[in-house]
Amino acid sequence: MVASQTYSYNQIWKISYPLIIGGVAQTIINVSDTIFLGRVSELALGASAIAGLYYVTFFMLGVGFSIGTQITIARFDGEQKYSEIGMVFSHSFIFMMLMALLIFMVMYFGSNVLLQSLVKSPAILNASIEFIRYRSFGIFAGFFVLLTRSFFSGLGFTKMVGYTTFIAASCNILFNYVLVFGNFGFPKMEIAGSGLASSMAECCAAIFAIYYTIAYGNIRKYQLFHKFQYNKLLFIELIKTSIPLMVQVFIALWSWFVFFLIVEKMGERNLAISNLTRNIYMILMLCLMGFSNATNTIVSNLIGQNRKDELLAVLKRIVVLSFVTTLVVVLVNLIFVDYTLSIFTDNKEIIAQTSGCIYVISGSSLFFSVAYVLLSAVSGSGNTMVTLVIEALTLFFYLLATYLLAVKYQASIEMVWCTEYVYFIIMGIVSFLYLKRKILKQ
Repeated sequence: MVASQTYSYNQIWKISYPLIIGGVAQTIINVSDTIFLGRVSELALGASAIAGLYYVTFFMLGVGFSIGTQITIARFDGEQKYSEIGMVFSHSFIFMMLMALLIFMVMYFGSNVLLQSLVKSPAILNASIEFIRYRSFGIFAGFFVLLTRSFFSGLGFTKMVGYTTFIAASCNILFNYVLVFGNFGFPKMEIAGSGLASSMAECCAAIFAIYYTIAYGNIRKYQLFHKFQYNKLLFIELIKTSIPLMVQVFIALWSWFVFFLIVEKMGERNLAISNLTRNIYMILMLCLMGFSNATNTIVSNLIGQNRKDELLAVLKRIVVLSFVTTLVVVLVNLIFVDYTLSIFTDNKEIIAQTSGCIYVISGSSLFFSVAYVLLSAVSGSGNTMVTLVIEALTLFFYLLATYLLAVKYQASIEMVWCTEYVYFIIMGIVSFLYLKRKILKQ
């Protein structure tokens, strides 16, 4: 990354669009499971919502640490401490592989115990366990891909994100087609095949990530893959930055997992509707997640260059781009909402009942596009503990509202999804107030 560059709209877009493309491919990975399982059974469709979120909740621990790695690398790049970037990479690699091993053990051997007390339907429980046991093998490859993405994203070279996720998405579609339905002579594995397909796809992406890092990672400049030497101060700094982010993204996804557990108590039909809604939501999030990821790098790099006076202007540009692009995606989706839902399932009754939820999340996505950029600016500044506090505060009111509407007042599924507005309005206001008082005035 060039130290003297100005973050114009064009420059922000150049950093963000590969992340958005990467998000498109990552969304394809997630929704392709739903598309295939939606044609297996309503049970498989509902179980994949529980099992998928269960896996992603643990996976987000790696995402949180990789964001901390990305922020640290971006700051060192801004300070031109290039040799220390390789040290960050090696320390992160060891930590993430050990964490992957621990998570694998928990998911493979402990999921039955963990989910038994949470899932009401025995059929959904058994199907979820079947998916998770095959899906858990992908955690090692997935974490390595996250690490390489954090390295290149921290330097501002975000195209690699798009490449790896495109490979994973393409392989996932192919493997799902082969394993879920038993094509080309393979056994018909249904929901288990979907879990195995996703794990195999992540392995393919990891193989490419190894090649790309060796070929384009500028190994000599950043001293990648050099002899490992433990640096206590560097590791402590990395941990201080990353651990709050790990906890933040974990509880954020865990809260969504809890949201679906609450919905599961409303019946299998409402769970299936919510799973379709979640997949549409992921499409609406595509642009804003790319811009929020870019915000981490840009804010950290500016602080590393001691250019805090530019933060407000740059944040305004990111917010405008995030909001406008999200609005375009929302409008296109509303025009073709019935067609989009028909991709996931051919059940016309479920499609009709899901449409109301889609209109709800279309509005909340616009709040999301602003609030998450502001929250990412807080974490990009290095104040990751503050980010954790904001997330925890927001999630408390979010889950409280969900429980009251779904369980106590037995509201419609559309009203339950309205809690998304509670989540992002609180997040946006608190993040903005903190940035205004603590960061932008410095």
